[in-house]
Amino acid sequence: MSYADQFETKYGEISPDKTWDLTDFSASQTRAASTGTHATLVDGLSFYLNYSVTNGRLFSSMAARSQNKALYDAIKTSLPDGRQHTGVPVVLTAPSNSFTIYPVSVQGAWTHDLYVKVGDAAPVKVYSKNWTDYSHGFVNGEGLKGVYTLVGFYLTQYTDMPGLRIEAPVGTPIEIYLANVKDGKNSKPTVGTFNGQAIYVETTAKPEGVEMHDNAIVKYIGIEDNNGNGSDHDYNDVVLAIVGNPEVPEEIKVTDDQYDVTSSITKRYMIEDLGSIGDFDFNDIVVDVTETVKSTYKRTLTNGVVTSNELVGTEKKQKAVLRHLGGVLPFQLTIGSTELPERKGVLDVDLEEEYEVEGWDPYTNNISVKVRQQDNVSVFVIPFPKAGEAPMIIATSDTWNWMPEKQSVPRDWFYTDF
Repeated sequence: MSYADQFETKYGEISPDKTWDLTDFSASQTRAASTGTHATLVDGLSFYLNYSVTNGRLFSSMAARSQNKALYDAIKTSLPDGRQHTGVPVVLTAPSNSFTIYPVSVQGAWTHDLYVKVGDAAPVKVYSKNWTDYSHGFVNGEGLKGVYTLVGFYLTQYTDMPGLRIEAPVGTPIEIYLANVKDGKNSKPTVGTFNGQAIYVETTAKPEGVEMHDNAIVKYIGIEDNNGNGSDHDYNDVVLAIVGNPEVPEEIKVTDDQYDVTSSITKRYMIEDLGSIGDFDFNDIVVDVTETVKSTYKRTLTNGVVTSNELVGTEKKQKAVLRHLGGVLPFQLTIGSTELPERKGVLDVDLEEEYEVEGWDPYTNNISVKVRQQDNVSVFVIPFPKAGEAPMIIATSDTWNWMPEKQSVPRDWFYTDF
């Protein structure tokens, strides 16, 4: 009670719903789990062109581009015509944040439909490409707004095609592919990420005209629309910009239609041991707890399209690492279902003692510590605090450093309105 009174005197009154997990893990994971998977068509990228007609052909001036010119230039540098690439079958897995897929260019004579499949949800068709002849392109039934240099049977088109904004739980498998690929006479198999006909290309260029975080990551996906005879393997027939705020989907190699998804979460617990009430330095015990999960999936393809991703195995490992001691009282940590040996406290020492643990739940923070008092008889049990309680344990990201001895943590750790 004395500790709680002093805490509120220093930091202010605690609201009943105030929690002491200062990481964004629980909030983001709970949000993703509760909201499920969403794939929504949104406004696409804009390209502004000037046109001229020479000898009956339509041309555009690249220098006249007033928006996304840097993006266009980066694509032509990263995926030029004629440069061969080799892709491998992969699956993309969703990051913790939402991301958006923006079609940037469509090139070549093959017609197709662009699909994105997120988890077990029905595939979403982003656009349909078709032709009345080789000089007039249509996307979703509308004439293109821009055309660039018609050469033989190849045409590059730029248009305000829609983007696709995706929000899904971390690790959700994502497939991007072209279906119904044909030239009016010959048909080709479905191609995309699942069979190595799509590759990630990194670039520093970022799209203009869309909302992005300052630290947003942008990658390209280049897709080869022909995996048969006569393919040029330059992977620029369809180019997509993937914009993540800040992360984009991870690319995981698939072997024999099986792949592993590895995820890891670490929380740093900073603990007051009640040995000196009122210093609030939260460095008497600092321990990092990490859970690493490897999930193995088996996918099924039907008529060249991924129709299921079955979880066939899970391997989980947990560990705890003592990072710092700033108190002198003996203590015993319990993390999940694992009770670590009692050890002596040490004033102001950094260390790295690693223990295997089991049963830790990063959502509920099931960690506690027994602290033996100076009379060597009394023992206080300090659990992770409930909402509205004065905390003696806080959870932070492992990038947060602990405070020097007897220096209280700043108020803005707890209250962002400071």
